[in-house]
Amino acid sequence: MSNPSSRLAPVALAIAVVAASCAAAPLAHAQAAAAPVAIAVSAQPLGSALNELARQAKLQLMAPPELVVGKQAPAVSGTLTAREALDKLLAGSGLVANIDGAVVIVRKAPEPPPAARSGHDGTLPTVNVVAAPNVRDAAITEGTGSYTTRALTIGKMEQSIRETPQSVTVVTRQQMDDLNLVTLEDVLAQTTGTSKSQRNFGAHVYMMRGYVLPESNFLLDGVSGVTYNPTGWVPVDTAIFDRVEVLRGAGAVVVGAGDPSGVINMVRKRPRAEKHFDVAFSAGSWNNFRTEIDAGGALNEAGTVRGRVVAAYQDREYFYDVTHSKEPMVYGVIDADLTRDTKATVGLRHQKVDIDGYAIFGLPWFSNNTPIDVARSTQVAQKWNRHEAVVNDVFAEVEHRFNGDWRGKVTVSHGETDITQKLGTIRGAVDPVTLKGPAFTSLYFTDRDIKADGLDANVTGSFEAFGGKHQAMFGADWSDVKSGFRSTTLSRNIPVDIYNVNHSLVPEPDTPAYANSLFDHEKRKSIYGSARLQLAKPLHLLVGGRFNWYDFRATNQLTGAITNSYKQNAEFTPYAGVVYDLTREWSLYASYASTFTPQTQYFTVSGEALKPAVGANYEAGVKGELMDGKLNVALSVFSIKKRDVAVLDTANAGLCPGISTSNCYRNVDTMRSTGYDLEAAGQIARGWEVSAGYTRLKTWDPTGMPLSTDTPKHLLRAATSYRLPGDLQDWTIGASLSARSNSSVPPIENPGRAILDLRAAYRINKNWQAAVNVGNVFDKHYWEIIGGTRNGNYYGTPRNVMLTVRGSF
Repeated sequence: MSNPSSRLAPVALAIAVVAASCAAAPLAHAQAAAAPVAIAVSAQPLGSALNELARQAKLQLMAPPELVVGKQAPAVSGTLTAREALDKLLAGSGLVANIDGAVVIVRKAPEPPPAARSGHDGTLPTVNVVAAPNVRDAAITEGTGSYTTRALTIGKMEQSIRETPQSVTVVTRQQMDDLNLVTLEDVLAQTTGTSKSQRNFGAHVYMMRGYVLPESNFLLDGVSGVTYNPTGWVPVDTAIFDRVEVLRGAGAVVVGAGDPSGVINMVRKRPRAEKHFDVAFSAGSWNNFRTEIDAGGALNEAGTVRGRVVAAYQDREYFYDVTHSKEPMVYGVIDADLTRDTKATVGLRHQKVDIDGYAIFGLPWFSNNTPIDVARSTQVAQKWNRHEAVVNDVFAEVEHRFNGDWRGKVTVSHGETDITQKLGTIRGAVDPVTLKGPAFTSLYFTDRDIKADGLDANVTGSFEAFGGKHQAMFGADWSDVKSGFRSTTLSRNIPVDIYNVNHSLVPEPDTPAYANSLFDHEKRKSIYGSARLQLAKPLHLLVGGRFNWYDFRATNQLTGAITNSYKQNAEFTPYAGVVYDLTREWSLYASYASTFTPQTQYFTVSGEALKPAVGANYEAGVKGELMDGKLNVALSVFSIKKRDVAVLDTANAGLCPGISTSNCYRNVDTMRSTGYDLEAAGQIARGWEVSAGYTRLKTWDPTGMPLSTDTPKHLLRAATSYRLPGDLQDWTIGASLSARSNSSVPPIENPGRAILDLRAAYRINKNWQAAVNVGNVFDKHYWEIIGGTRNGNYYGTPRNVMLTVRGSF
């Protein structure tokens, strides 16, 4: 029998071949553009008006942004064809366009002949008009129906994926809706090159290129200061996001301390000019119910003040026993055009997570390092186990355009998070002969409160010099995070039958006085800058860097003693890259970034914080921007070298004796990781979207032994959506595949696997759509993550079904 890992590379190659062969297949969507539909577009700026028309008419728009900047559009409504609506919306704008199926391309109108200019024949020339997103909207994915984007904002300077000399994945709004990706954890589980790793107390993490994604590398609209573990304790609800931008490798210019894992930029939805009311109702396996409401539009007649409210509520049980969660969320945001060139934005989010029957350690395995054979519904939590979290975020932003080429933006944010846990813990390896070993070992009580403030100010623009056009960006950021942590652990030793878990084994206790009280204060600030220089027509040089200041102090609040401190001044992390345009569609690139990562959140078995990790990130590759920018493809190779990196101390698994609130870690002298990514995202044919990525990774320590073994060597993620042509155009079908090779947390092994999901959607009428998603179609039995023989092992989700009905008005 062949090893599953050896088959992943051919599968990735087959997907690439199929995608390439399908890209030439023409699909007729002209009927959709010609059919009359109900149109309702309010008077507003031209760019946003045409975006809304495209959304309502199911068109894809392409136009240079400068063609629509500063122009206004009248209100248009009625049952119209796309052509009729376009002509009414922008007649006389000086623009013309061609409709090719469902794609409309805009350009300047040619000079009319003399007779037309003088009006001798008494008629006006025919004007066929469409527009694309304006310059502020080029990166927005909402309403495009696409699995890719035309621009990125993760690096402050707006540029395309092809122009970025690093590996980047963008999970669009359409992907999140199609695949029911309702948390950030769901998004990362579908992202190229990411893998999940077990951590105690539910604080699971994601890894890229063999390294843990630290909390400081999670950004909101490009600003740091996330106040919690966003993939564990408080799963971020994605209903508020337009897209999630994922940069793999060191983000030396993007974040204050360059870490070679990657950067996650969560981009919030902003108000739309047109009035809209969108709803979604979902019901699925194990009593999983969810409701979303998204409404907004112009708040005054001139359209200069716009608002939006997004609310979601999820009430669900799980495939395993006892656990039940309720998660309400509300987000509100207002945009105001203070002047023609100045816009202010304010917003807030409130999210709550209540989980009964919460388990923090997962299942044990047999003591001989083999998996136990209990049902997938087995859960080791007590019914009274409880996890509560409340998050409140506010932010404000002012953006000003100095002229057509330069703009400045200042963003401030404040977040507060409170997390409490009351837990009964069950751990212990199972004897394969006696089936005994697990025990109820402790009662555990925690209370965390975190406050974070963030500030980012930057200026970006372009200029001409030495015969070329160049871009530049410079700015500064600051963050201040204060976190308090209180805990008490009460020991118990009550045997547990893992094959018949008693979820009421111990009566619910009252919360005692806290025996431990810690306070951490982390301050970061930096100044940064970068430039994209056109050295020659096909050659661009990107240079940049940051000076970082970092200050951390931990205090025992019961004794007043400083238990840990670290300070770093003016640490410089440089960055350089080069992009060479082979053609208008293909580019070669190479880049280098220095890395510097404080590791004060990780402790050794003796309770000491780890030293910072430093290193370098090298990457090179080729990128293509095909199908008139609707399809992005890339092949990248990378090599990372890092000293003093934090890795799990597997010799001291479970609760760390040095600090009882975490796993133990250790510094490794030098860690190396190398590999490559192969990725394609976007439209491969009309109506056919795809997002697929394959990663090959190798990590090792100074002795040559594999390191970060819980990261698979081979990882494939693929998703596709196809809108049927002709009389079946109301139907859309889709599928997603997640496949990976084996991984391990020595001495236990987790075999490779491939999980297939399917989707079918039907547009009932112009307002309503229904979709069915089936996860794990073949009901594969597998372990999603593993942690050790005593605890930390979690079954993957069995076959499941979700019905979603969406309405747009």
